[in-house]
Amino acid sequence: MSAKHLILGLDGVDLDLVEQMGPEALPTLHALMTEGSYAHLVSVEPPATLPNWTTFLTGLDPGAHGVFDFTTRKGYRVAFTAGSVREAPTIFARLDRLGLRTACVGFPATWPPEQLEHGVFISGWDAPVAFEADASFVWPRALYAPLKKRFAAHKLSDVDEFRADEPGFHESLPGRLALRIDRKVAMARWLLGRESWDAFALYFGESDTASHHLFSLHDPASPRHPHNLGYAGDGLSQVYRRLDAAVDELRCAAGEDVELTLVSDHGSGGSSDVVLYLNRALAEAGLLRFVRRSPWPALVGGLKDAALSRLSPRLRERLFALGDRALPGWLESRARFGDLDMSRSRAFSQELNYFPSVSYNLRGREPSGVVAPSERDALRREIEGALFALRDPWNGQQVVEAVHAREELYEGAFVERAPDLVITLALREGYSYNLAPSGTGPAGTGPFRRLAPEEYLGRKGRSMPGAHRPRGIYIAHGPSVLAAGRVEAGIADASATLLSRLGIAPPPEARGRVLFEILRESGEAARRLPDVVGSGRRRQAGEAAVAARLRALGYID
Repeated sequence: MSAKHLILGLDGVDLDLVEQMGPEALPTLHALMTEGSYAHLVSVEPPATLPNWTTFLTGLDPGAHGVFDFTTRKGYRVAFTAGSVREAPTIFARLDRLGLRTACVGFPATWPPEQLEHGVFISGWDAPVAFEADASFVWPRALYAPLKKRFAAHKLSDVDEFRADEPGFHESLPGRLALRIDRKVAMARWLLGRESWDAFALYFGESDTASHHLFSLHDPASPRHPHNLGYAGDGLSQVYRRLDAAVDELRCAAGEDVELTLVSDHGSGGSSDVVLYLNRALAEAGLLRFVRRSPWPALVGGLKDAALSRLSPRLRERLFALGDRALPGWLESRARFGDLDMSRSRAFSQELNYFPSVSYNLRGREPSGVVAPSERDALRREIEGALFALRDPWNGQQVVEAVHAREELYEGAFVERAPDLVITLALREGYSYNLAPSGTGPAGTGPFRRLAPEEYLGRKGRSMPGAHRPRGIYIAHGPSVLAAGRVEAGIADASATLLSRLGIAPPPEARGRVLFEILRESGEAARRLPDVVGSGRRRQAGEAAVAARLRALGYID
């Protein structure tokens, strides 16, 4: 058995790191880059897991698929929704409707699984505290029992990142991640061996976990490198090496002449030792007011910290699921907004480290909105003035690089789910600023503080030494791909090009363009499909034309 197309998701894998480690450490990736085509893949904003994987899996702009974060905000309340609010089917559902046999295994925010008629869909993690997948994560349901019998219970995460500040965590992490990669490879080989697949997709999140926790140990120049820790070895390189070997194993298992796509949702880099409290900056500019002596930040922060660091992963997940996630949503809402005086605030931030942003406190939209819709433009200019005026107190550099209105970044029916303003922070001497909730910072301090050495390694739920970057990696290899070297591409382009290599027209609302410059004959044939237009936006081809193209490629009789 085999797969015509093998798609491997490598969360957080960074092209700069791949090139830095070199072909001796990563022979498979470098060979694929030399023999095929590759890109320093541009993420959609924010360069975070859920919006980017959802864009790749659907081919759509976040404004069209509706997934921007783990949560969805309504007023001053957030609900943990993950991918359950996705407004479009994945490309695997599209392929399934055309009669192709596909498998989509383990990608984040894909619960509940799509009920494919001709294939397999296994959902990945959909919550920050996800631990173990039950039968509701597997389609067809009959596959759950043999999977569990052969590979035991499917752990969404068997590394407790909320205890990363405990002794021995970083020393043991590379080995534990390598074992998890081994289990995924074994499961994928078993599924590949059961039948022939037109497209088989598998997700690896281990590279992202390693980058978040091990980056400062990999990089001795990092301001968060714990030089007095006595840590030996380079765990981040170990995980990258194991993934490189996994790619080779799965490519061989898929069979000769397999069409291969490797893609990451974002890149990875190091975090600085400087924390920015965005709401404190807004308050200093007169745009926001805090509630005096609010008990919520300390109370909710203590409850969250106790639950995350002291409960077992299984109990943590059960607590998270209480009341259809209502209790965690209530607590998270209090953590984000409980210390803000919305009756006297014109703007506010949710202070998410992976999604710097500001929202207007609009009258008629927010429960206690004070800003008239006619004042939006003036308020934006005032916010931009305050943000661009932010200077690092230690080196004097400008902290905010760009501010974009959501309408400038996204298009589609669900743009209103995004914050009003999306912020790009500058790097601090090559390292990311760390956003944190203002209520968790020491009282009496301003918008900035330096981390203490004991905070350098952090843990999930607090600042970690590795951060996301807006460029990841894309590699295309196989009979349909030219040895075109490095090209420019965005993550939606990877999705559109995958469909083109399958002989399928991208959906009419697709964000990406087909990378014709890397394709051989199949690219020329796809170029002639009637739905391709010069702007890069797609119009759906007629079913007869698509069916004819599939027959020509041998996918249907």
